[in-house]
Amino acid sequence: FGSRHFVPPAVEAFPPRAAQRSPRASLTGHRGAMQRCVFLLLALLGGAAGTNEVGQKFLDENAKRPGVVTLPSGLQYKVLREGDGEDHPTVGAPCECHYAGTTPSLTPNAIDLDEAEWSEFDSSYKRGSSTSFAPNQVIKGWTEAMQLMVEGDKWEMYIPSDLGYGEGGSGAKIKGGDVLIFRMEILQIKGEKKPADKCDIDSLAGCNDKQKAYVEKQKKATGEKRKAEIKRLEGMMGGEMKAEAKSWLMSRIKLLKKLSSKDEL
Repeated sequence: FGSRHFVPPAVEAFPPRAAQRSPRASLTGHRGAMQRCVFLLLALLGGAAGTNEVGQKFLDENAKRPGVVTLPSGLQYKVLREGDGEDHPTVGAPCECHYAGTTPSLTPNAIDLDEAEWSEFDSSYKRGSSTSFAPNQVIKGWTEAMQLMVEGDKWEMYIPSDLGYGEGGSGAKIKGGDVLIFRMEILQIKGEKKPADKCDIDSLAGCNDKQKAYVEKQKKATGEKRKAEIKRLEGMMGGEMKAEAKSWLMSRIKLLKKLSSKDEL
């Protein structure tokens, strides 16, 4: 899927069907592989145009909904279920996932419906088989989102056109400039992992006492001072230090970057 590949619902997405253990693999595997290649090329060639009018209206209204987070890239997401995982996938780590995708045009009230009721362009749920892919094998919106998730997370994502399929669209159901709406969950990270930082800088949920005190202190600082502190701390990364000290150093950098990303909104 992605800036690299994706296919509409009639065609299996992502890796070869053999990896998905689908009972239909022997019937459609060759055709699916050929169509995946076609959509991969379309995705690679397609992706830099702005969001269309319907999609932009959706994003503007959606950004005001409770629980929706808008990242500096324009990607929006809402956490539907928090997983118990302690790690994020690295960009090249294969992840076993379930997902369903639609657009505001295909399913105007998608955010109010169960994904089973969507008029979707693809759904691993309806195929009855999860699938595996790495963040670097998918559209830009997923590349960014997946690296923020942990095992067990289920998110609803709202992806602007420039992080999806751009003016070229993909297949019959994804038109040029379409916003993509996904429900997606990571079942298992099968490759390299990196420790997750679950500290929420707004609610302080998931933060330990040390992180809470640090966030409260840095919220009182100016944006320029936070940027200077990030630069100072990053300059310390190459030095020798105990594991505990390095972990706290990395945690502070992440917290500061979260705060700085809000400065840019």
